[in-house]
Amino acid sequence: MKTARSLSLRALVLLATAGIAGCPPSGHAQDAAPADRNAVNTAARPGDMMGDSPVTFPKEGALPAKFPPDVKERSGPVEKDYYLFSSPCRSLAQIRAIQQEMSQGEFTPPPPDWTYLRRTRRLLTEGGDLRLLAVGDSIVNDTMRSGWVALLQEAYPKACIQATVYVRGGGGCQHYREEDRVAKYILPRRPDLVLLGGISQQDITSIREVIRQIRQGLPEVEFLLATGTFGTADPRDADTLARAPHSGTGAYGQQLKALAADERCAYLDMTTPWAEYIRTSGVHPHRFYRDVVHANEFGEQILAKILMAFWTAPDPP
Repeated sequence: MKTARSLSLRALVLLATAGIAGCPPSGHAQDAAPADRNAVNTAARPGDMMGDSPVTFPKEGALPAKFPPDVKERSGPVEKDYYLFSSPCRSLAQIRAIQQEMSQGEFTPPPPDWTYLRRTRRLLTEGGDLRLLAVGDSIVNDTMRSGWVALLQEAYPKACIQATVYVRGGGGCQHYREEDRVAKYILPRRPDLVLLGGISQQDITSIREVIRQIRQGLPEVEFLLATGTFGTADPRDADTLARAPHSGTGAYGQQLKALAADERCAYLDMTTPWAEYIRTSGVHPHRFYRDVVHANEFGEQILAKILMAFWTAPDPP
């Protein structure tokens, strides 16, 4: 059994040799991603959660982090307003400290979806180099900053996982499909698995286009398409949440799931288990936020728990 110390050291070695490493500069800590430019989910439209919120957020910026990421921050060259960095950004020891302190909730584990992840599964279970690339917005940034990749490495010790994050504030495939960004910043990373998610995807057509551009250069690449979490939609209100343009509980989730089937991609509804966790935690949703849109370190760990439930689910009977 590998210890937390040995695995965190292994993660540091991977980060040092991956060409880019760490998270955006530590001065940004909990506000590492650029400002969210999504017209729906922004501080300018804070949503109904503010009405009974026990949390006072700063007018600008975010609440300070109690647990700033503890893995050395280094990033790679990329165009203005975009971020490119490696993950995990947290050690196993820090992840466990956060999870121990956070309010506990429950959720129904998402169903396993290995049909179009066969190569990824083989690399995880049998061993080999697995290059993961997460693409999206500041919510994807927060998801990856949770450090869930360190937990994935622990769960699959035969694999050697290298994870890279490519994000833009309010970034969706409508941005990544343009200006040869796939060719410049995605294909050179040669990912085996691409995670597309966040709350800023504007249309299914752009997601499809990015999938096809990547596949044109990397025919064997596999994809996981994920619905959104956080933002300003109140997870306690099922109708409001279903109307959110990133929600797995509404029309977007149905469209994304259909796209996944059409394009031979795996699908993960993160919205439903995220909302379940918050509703069963017994605390106001904003206890998991650092501002009115984004997760704090405790909210990040909800996302880590969901992803790990997906990746470690047993085969269906």
